[in-house]
Amino acid sequence: MRPSVCQSLLVVAIILIVSVATLSFAAPSITSLSPTSGPVGASVTITGNGFGPSQGTSIVKFNGTTATSITTWSDGSIVATVPSGATNGNVVVTVSGQPRDRTDLLYQAEC
Repeated sequence: MRPSVCQSLLVVAIILIVSVATLSFAAPSITSLSPTSGPVGASVTITGNGFGPSQGTSIVKFNGTTATSITTWSDGSIVATVPSGATNGNVVVTVSGQPRDRTDLLYQAEC
């Protein structure tokens, strides 16, 4: 017996749902910071990949303090303003709940 159009469409829909559900997104990767030191309020360019085409719910933190001003966001570059309260330490980019930092790339917050 030949399957009906509805049965065929149901099979295709199930395959698509399973395919989308099993997609995994790569964690962001940071390759550089520029500059690596400066005062609160300075703009810092974070270069890498996997940041996504727009910020959405993604965040940048300077040693645990969330940057509240992001002027540019693309898949390979972010420009964030060093937030008030930032101290020396890691810069962390979190995309789709996946945080990423580089322990060898630190931002030195100047007074």
